[in-house]
Amino acid sequence: MGIRGNITKNYWIKSGLLSLFQNIFNVAFGFGGFYFLIRVLSKEQYGTYVLFLATVSIIELTRNGLLQNAMIKFIAGVEEREKPAVVSTSLLINLGITSLLSLIILALAPILSYVWDTPAITTMLYLYIIAFFISGIQMFFNSVEQAYLNFKGLFYCSFTSQIISFAYISTCFFLGIEISLISLVLVNILSTTISTIPAWRYARHNLPALSLKLHINWMKKMLDYGKYAMGTSVNALLSSTIDQMMLGALLSPASAGKFNIALRISNLANIPSNAMATIVFPQGSKRAETEGNTALKYLYEKSVGSILAILVPALLFIYILADPIIHFVASEKYADAIPLLKITLIYSLFIPFSRQTGTILESVGKTKLNFYLVLFTGIFNMLLNFFFISRWGVLGAAYATLGTNFVFFGVSQYFNRKLFNVSLLNPWIYAVQFYPEIFRKLFPRKPAPRYEIK
Repeated sequence: MGIRGNITKNYWIKSGLLSLFQNIFNVAFGFGGFYFLIRVLSKEQYGTYVLFLATVSIIELTRNGLLQNAMIKFIAGVEEREKPAVVSTSLLINLGITSLLSLIILALAPILSYVWDTPAITTMLYLYIIAFFISGIQMFFNSVEQAYLNFKGLFYCSFTSQIISFAYISTCFFLGIEISLISLVLVNILSTTISTIPAWRYARHNLPALSLKLHINWMKKMLDYGKYAMGTSVNALLSSTIDQMMLGALLSPASAGKFNIALRISNLANIPSNAMATIVFPQGSKRAETEGNTALKYLYEKSVGSILAILVPALLFIYILADPIIHFVASEKYADAIPLLKITLIYSLFIPFSRQTGTILESVGKTKLNFYLVLFTGIFNMLLNFFFISRWGVLGAAYATLGTNFVFFGVSQYFNRKLFNVSLLNPWIYAVQFYPEIFRKLFPRKPAPRYEIK
C-alpha cells in the first residue's frame, strides 16, 4: 500500500473529529465565559486577568514543553519492557520541575505586580501554585493516553474544566453576583481538580507499575529531547503573548485587555490548526521511524491543506463582519478593537504553515532547529513590539505581530523545502480537494442492488 493507504483512515477520522470537537468546545465555553466576563469586569480588571493568564500559560508550557512531547515520543517508540522505566521517570521529573517552577512563581509574583502596577497579581499567582501541582498530574495522565494514540481522556478532561469555569461565570452574570479576580483563580483550582478524574480514568489502563526509582539514562534522554521542545513552546507562547505583556508594561493593563479581545475572536478561526497539531505529532513520530521524509512531506501538506479549507472561509467571514462582531461580543466600549481584529485575521493565515512546521520538526526529533527558529521569531517580535508600540500604541502591537508572522512563514518554508521537499502549492491543492473528500466519507454512495436471474 502507498503512504496514503498506510495512514489509517480510522485514526485520522476518529482522532481528528475528537480533537476538533475538543477545540470547538474549548473555544465555545471559553468564548462564552469571556462574553459574560467582559461585561462584569472593568477594563482594568479584565486587563489584569489577561496578564495573569499570559503569565501562567508560560509557566505551564515551561513544564509541559519539557516533558509532554518527550513522554509521548518515548512511550510510543520504546519496547513494552522499557515503558515502566520511562513512565516512572517522567512522573518524578514532573514533580521536580513543578516544585522548582513554584519557587520561581513565589519570587516572580511581586516583581510582575510592580511592573504592571497591579497588586492583585501577587495573590493570584500565589493561589495558582495549587492548581499548578494538580495540572502537572493531569498532564502526566494525558501524555500516557496520547502515547497510545487515544484522545478520549484528553477530550473529557478539557470539556470538564471548561464547563465548570463557564458555569461559574455565566451564573454570576445572570444572578448579578460580583466576580472578583481571586474568585476566578479559586474556580480554576476547582475545575483543574475535577477534570483530572477523567484524565486518570482513561490513562490508567495503559499505566505500567510505577516506582520511585529515577532511571538516569531515561532522564538524560527525555531532558535532552525536552529542553529544546520546552524552549520552543515557551518561545512560541512568548511570541503570541509578548505583545499583551509589553502593552501592559508600556501602556496599561486595559490596553492589553483590548488587544486580547481581537485575539480571542480571531482564534475562533484557528480551531482547525490546534486540532490538527494534536493528532499530527504522534502520527509523525511513527511515520518518521518507518517511512521517512516522504511520509512527512505528505503529512505536512495534507494537514495544512485540511486546515486552510476550513480556515480561509472563516477568516473572510469574520473580516467582513468585523464591526458587528466586535459590537456583539465585547459591546460598544471596545469598538476601538475593530482595526486590531482585522490585522490579527490577516496574520492568522500564516499560522497553519508555521504551527505544522513546528509539529513535524519535533516529531522527527529536530527540536533544536525548531527551538532556534522560534527563538529568532520571539526576539524579532519583541523588538518590533517595542518600537511599534512606542510609535503607534496598541495598533503597533498588531503590526509587529503581523510582520513577525510573515518573516517566520518565509523562514519556515525554506527549511520545509530543504528538509522534506515540501511544496507551497500542494497544501492549497489538498484544500480544494478537502470538501469532496469529506462529502464522500460522510455520505458514501450505496452500491447499486444486484439482481440475480432465476
